[in-house]
Amino acid sequence: MSQKKVAVVTGSNKGLGFSIVKILCEKYDGKVYLTSRDENRGIKACEDLKSLGLNPIFHQLDVTDKKSIQNFVKHFREEKEEVDILINNAGILFLKDAPESKITQAEQTVAVNFTALVDFTEAILPLVKNGGKILNITSSSAHLSRIPSEELRKKFSSESLTLDELKTLASEYVEDVKQDQEINKGWGDSPYVVSKVAVNAYTFMLHRKLSPKGITVNCVHPGYVMSDMTRGGGSVTPEDAATLPAKLALEPWGKGLYVWHNGEEVQWDGPDPRVRIDGRK
Repeated sequence: MSQKKVAVVTGSNKGLGFSIVKILCEKYDGKVYLTSRDENRGIKACEDLKSLGLNPIFHQLDVTDKKSIQNFVKHFREEKEEVDILINNAGILFLKDAPESKITQAEQTVAVNFTALVDFTEAILPLVKNGGKILNITSSSAHLSRIPSEELRKKFSSESLTLDELKTLASEYVEDVKQDQEINKGWGDSPYVVSKVAVNAYTFMLHRKLSPKGITVNCVHPGYVMSDMTRGGGSVTPEDAATLPAKLALEPWGKGLYVWHNGEEVQWDGPDPRVRIDGRK
């Protein structure tokens, strides 16, 4: 394999992902892959950065499409490249006034935010360098306290939880939504919360698996980012929000961390930090 360092950012043709790619292009001594589901938008994003004197590399990638994932991995094998930094940024959010049914929202949110992230990460994992870094973009919604059921919280936080068991938990949530039982079963009313809690659980699981290889696996809540996904709502610009994820990727502070937007390392299964840090419930 090539010794040249390589970074990959998923869902990076706009918003937070685009801003992370920009910082990496400025500060990282290696190739930076800007990826996008839509090829034209991805190429346009690369051209925008190249007009600033930066040099990202575009490759089409839809993390919800197994064929697209296979093509991406095939490209790396053909180029004899290994991944030094992987930032999983791709995701979706249905706002409160979304017209889609709650079943559709649950299915799609879990499929994109959790299942696709896992599928892509597991596919590219054999190409991640020993000593590499994996960073999952998460949310304040991913704090374990957001799941009402104590029994479910214990399942998600168990150090003996396997990936198959975690996938089963996510599937059980979707089935409970279909049966209109998600509140009674203690999941709460937010598909986004469940999907991001599952992402955090996967983060810590992956850390336990990969730490013997010196691979750092962290997750970061970058703040409520102004974006198309939030229809311009939010409290922090993508440019400002990208600073912390880029720093964590370039200079990892530790392993298996859940880092808040202010840079504080938060206990995932501890008290809800939103009141203390953000001053709200």
